[in-house]
Amino acid sequence: MADRRIRKPPCGAQGVSRTPVVGARWHRGNCWYLVDAPLLGGLGEAHFQPPPGAPAVGRAGRGGAVLVEIAGHAGVLRHYRRGGLVERWLGDRYPWTGLEATRAFGEWRLLARLYGQGLPVPRPLAARVCRQGLFWRGDLITERIPGAESLAEWLITDPPAVDWAAAGRCIRRFHEAGVYHADLNAHNLLLDARGGAWWVDLDRGRIRRPGRWRQANLRRLARSLRKLTATVGRPFPDSGWRRLLVAYHEGGAERG
Repeated sequence: MADRRIRKPPCGAQGVSRTPVVGARWHRGNCWYLVDAPLLGGLGEAHFQPPPGAPAVGRAGRGGAVLVEIAGHAGVLRHYRRGGLVERWLGDRYPWTGLEATRAFGEWRLLARLYGQGLPVPRPLAARVCRQGLFWRGDLITERIPGAESLAEWLITDPPAVDWAAAGRCIRRFHEAGVYHADLNAHNLLLDARGGAWWVDLDRGRIRRPGRWRQANLRRLARSLRKLTATVGRPFPDSGWRRLLVAYHEGGAERG
């Protein structure tokens, strides 16, 4: 515990050698696939259709996520699904406006770009988009980050162990790179026990110029934390949130 609090690394696995992600695109019938090229031969339709009872992974997006394996790589499969009132009418269907405009392919390509830049995101393994008339359905498989749990899970199971400074440095690093997360919340920010932090579920994320969206990202995370703590009957972690903000602003100062 003490060692983790003393260590102040940049978030994620900066400095770790990474093989660039090279996408290979192919299609079969009404479905298109975008795959990390070395995994092309090991990918099958079964990877996108896990059996009932497949192990679930936290809370990832509205469709949830389950564990899968592709050619020896532990992956996380997430199905794209709408929420709110729209779900009642469209469920997991999205209007077709072109393959590259789909959220599945967009998120895969964004992750590949960020991963190649050394930012702490999971490596994208495969995406699938299936067209049905005027609509499409899709899935995304990313590499699982071993030993990492969401900020929400840390707060529920072991609140004193949350590394708020690591979370703040991580958010700042993404913001300095111009990365906008469309749904930054306590479930999409992962932490491990060694000071590492990652962003996941970057659906509708994009690269933007500096602006007020950075503070909007932080406010969205704060709202998520208030909702979570209220749900489990705990007070909002004021001191932890202050540590996150201090680390966030110090991270900007370190970069000039």
